[in-house]
Amino acid sequence: MPASLALLLLGIGYWRPTLLDSSKALLSDNVARPLYWLTAFPSQALQWFDETFSSRMQLEERNRALEHENLILQRNVLRMAALQADNARLKELLNSTEILDDSVLVSEVLGISQDPRRMDMVVNRGKADGVFEGQPVLDAHGLVGIVTEFSEHTARVMLITDTSNAVPVQVNRNGVRGIAEGSGRLDELYIRNLVPTTDIKQGDLIVSSGLGGRYPPAYPVGEVTRIEYDGADSFLRVVVKPSAQLDRVQQLLLIFRLEAKAPPTPATAPASSTAPHAAQP
Repeated sequence: MPASLALLLLGIGYWRPTLLDSSKALLSDNVARPLYWLTAFPSQALQWFDETFSSRMQLEERNRALEHENLILQRNVLRMAALQADNARLKELLNSTEILDDSVLVSEVLGISQDPRRMDMVVNRGKADGVFEGQPVLDAHGLVGIVTEFSEHTARVMLITDTSNAVPVQVNRNGVRGIAEGSGRLDELYIRNLVPTTDIKQGDLIVSSGLGGRYPPAYPVGEVTRIEYDGADSFLRVVVKPSAQLDRVQQLLLIFRLEAKAPPTPATAPASSTAPHAAQP
C-alpha cells in the first residue's frame, strides 16, 4: 500500500507540468485567436473592398469602352447605309437618261426657297460648269424644273410646280397635248382648258412634248390623279402628281441638249486643183 501511494504521487508529479502547459496553450489559443481576428478584420475588409471596387471600376471602364466602340460601329454602319443609298440614287439617276440623246451633269441640292410665293432650289453647279439660263433639270423620276439664274458656281432652279411655270405636255398613251401649269404645291400640277370629250383618264402618264423648245421631249412629268369638270366653263381641269420627288430630291441632272450635227458637205475644190488642165494650144 505505501508503495502504490508512492507510485501514484510520482505519476501526478510527472504529468502535472504537462497538463498545466496544455491548459495554458489552450487558453492562449482561445483568447488570442479572437483578438487576432478582431485586429486583422479591418485590414482584410479594406483589402477586399479595394479589390472589389477596383474590379467594378475596371468593369465599368470596359463597359464604357465597349459602348464607345459600339457607337463608332453604329456610325460606320449608318454611314455605309447612307453611301449605299447615295450610290443607288446616283445609279438610278444616271440610268434615267440612258434612252435619251442628251448629255447630263450631276448636281447636288444646296438649299430650297423658304418664300411661299416661289418654288425653287439652289444647286452646286454654275457658269464654271457650263450651266445656262433655261437649262432643263430632272431627277431620277422626271422633270424638276428649269434654271432661271446662275452664278459662277451655283444656279437657281425654278420647279415645275411654281405658279409661273408651264410645261408643254402630252398624254403618253395617245399623244393628246396640253399645258401643265404649276399649282404652288409640290404635289400637284394642273392641265386646264381641255374639252370634256378629251381622251384622258386617271392613271395616264404625262410626258413633256418638247413643243416650244424649252423642255426636251419624252421626259416624265407626272401621273393623272383626278379629273375635275367645271360646269361654268365647260372645260376639264386635270390634276397631275409630279413624277419627280420634289419634296426629297438630293441629286439632280442638268440637261445639255446635243446639237444635231449637220452632215458634212462635199468640199468644193478650186477649179485649178480639181479640173483637168486645158490643153495648151
